Amino acid sequence: MNQDPARPAVDNITYGDVASVSGAPLSAIREEDRGHAKRGAQILAAALRAEGVECLFGYPGGANLEIFDVLSEFGILCYRTEHEQGAIHAAQGYARATGRVGVCLATSGPGACNLVTGLADAKSDSTPIVAITGNVPSYLLGKNAFQEADIVGITRLITKISILVGSVAEIPAAVRKGFAHAVINRPGPVLIDLPKDIQQHFPRDPEGRYVPPRIPAVIDSPEVVVGAIPESQLKQCLRMIAEAERPVIYAGGGIVSSGTEARLVALADKLGCPVTTTIMGLGAVPSDHPLWLHVLGMHGSYTANVAVNEADLVIALGVRFDDRVTGNVKEFIKDGQIIHIDVDRAELNKNKGVTLGIAADLSTALEQLIEAAVPGDYAAWRRRLEAMKAQYPLKARTREILGGPAAIELLSDMTAGDALVTVGVGQHQMWAMQHYAINRRRSFLSSSGFGTMGYGLPAAIGAKVGCPDRLVIDIDGDGSLNMSIHELSTCHRYGIGVKIVCINNQWLGMVRQWQDMIYSGHRANSSLGDPMAVKAVSDDDIYPDFVTIAAGYRIKAERVSTARDLPAAYARLLADPQEPYLLDVIVDREQNVYPMIPAGGSYRDIILEGDG
Repeated sequence: MNQDPARPAVDNITYGDVASVSGAPLSAIREEDRGHAKRGAQILAAALRAEGVECLFGYPGGANLEIFDVLSEFGILCYRTEHEQGAIHAAQGYARATGRVGVCLATSGPGACNLVTGLADAKSDSTPIVAITGNVPSYLLGKNAFQEADIVGITRLITKISILVGSVAEIPAAVRKGFAHAVINRPGPVLIDLPKDIQQHFPRDPEGRYVPPRIPAVIDSPEVVVGAIPESQLKQCLRMIAEAERPVIYAGGGIVSSGTEARLVALADKLGCPVTTTIMGLGAVPSDHPLWLHVLGMHGSYTANVAVNEADLVIALGVRFDDRVTGNVKEFIKDGQIIHIDVDRAELNKNKGVTLGIAADLSTALEQLIEAAVPGDYAAWRRRLEAMKAQYPLKARTREILGGPAAIELLSDMTAGDALVTVGVGQHQMWAMQHYAINRRRSFLSSSGFGTMGYGLPAAIGAKVGCPDRLVIDIDGDGSLNMSIHELSTCHRYGIGVKIVCINNQWLGMVRQWQDMIYSGHRANSSLGDPMAVKAVSDDDIYPDFVTIAAGYRIKAERVSTARDLPAAYARLLADPQEPYLLDVIVDREQNVYPMIPAGGSYRDIILEGDG
């Protein structure tokens, strides 16, 4: 339970004794202190600046206007999004692209509740977020006041910690504690809730003297900081590596979160050991590295899936053995030994029993392995996998009709795989994973564990704010883009040069694919075409019309539907790296994503055939 030990329980929404007894309105402060006294909102902004925050993403409302009013005073720029969910996804994109904590700000009630999906998403993908919410005045908490919600109680299970600030004096410690929790060990989201009167009041002592709160230098954390691999486990680990004949390194988002991509490659090079990653680990190994097997899992490469399942040793680093990777977990790595190293000891043996589970900091652990590991003879194993890669490449086919994989592969070629890519959720997400060759770290941002449609565009906004000199492309789908298309307004308002490539097949494509494969082709409610159209949808009758919508937001946009016209359209899209631009790419409506391991299947059930 993520209960703040400094606060009373809030299970019955009484909120304990939260009244801000240590705060007072300005009139209660001694006259000589009034010129320099800071109220709670100002103290919050100062505490955020002390954490290095220069920008955040948010939406104003009655319960957080005190905070909005003072941000510029402390040099903090707020990018106002069009929806609170856009704000938290933008904060996620900022965090994932930069490695810093992303910050978002929402008002009480509906505003705070609109952050819930993003908090759950950040928890699933281990993204360091601090979400700040205003709330009704403390004396109204638990009384069903206008726009009141127990957001601390609502979010307790989807955050690392949720903090209800009980007095003005607590604000600096709450901020310091929130930022510390967001990044310690396994990163994740934190929520800090501030009642409005606490934002308005000034801290004082019983004599009415203004008492500026101090930001504590160190926060005592209930989490034990994980360190090196213990000596006994290190010896066992080294012995297993030396005895292996068919090892594979299976790396995940923990590698990216810990910034250990270079150490991962160094270990693979020293051992001569093939590497596969999850979608969260994409970019940890350059796409052209000879030991790279590509991503594994439901829509991963044939070679990666075979390799990890037929290895005699799998070295799992910063992964959680999620179901989209394992399929039938009983059949996953059924005969091989597994070394699992992760900063979160709760992940060890949680989804998959392993031979050796090690709770350790990945940076330190990889240094230990690089220094001490001795490779075995893996030459025959590598030759077998190289032959498999040649026989089953992830390569877009030449087709008469423009397909999603070909469109993304061309974009990869024209950008040399150098863009920072965000994606929505669906077929386009899997095609981007397969066909955009990521060559830089922190360059593929996907809602992977939670699968949140609408993630792509706001995440791209946050990524571009955090990395203004990089080319940022949202490779999106028509279904996902339709959920957050309004954030084009944010791009226009602040001149955020995000490029949007919409892979548009007029379907909720992955839903349609599953309906065809599992539900006898009953395509219930998966068409995006105009339900009132009297004729079949043609390339001249695309619905919704993203080009017209973009024009309404004053964003340049165009549509292309042939392979012949696509290179020139991409050139126009990419001409000015700082100009927002939307390209609606009309692709084959019936194309499926392959390879595919059916849900609950094993690598032996992989489907290779089709138009993918």
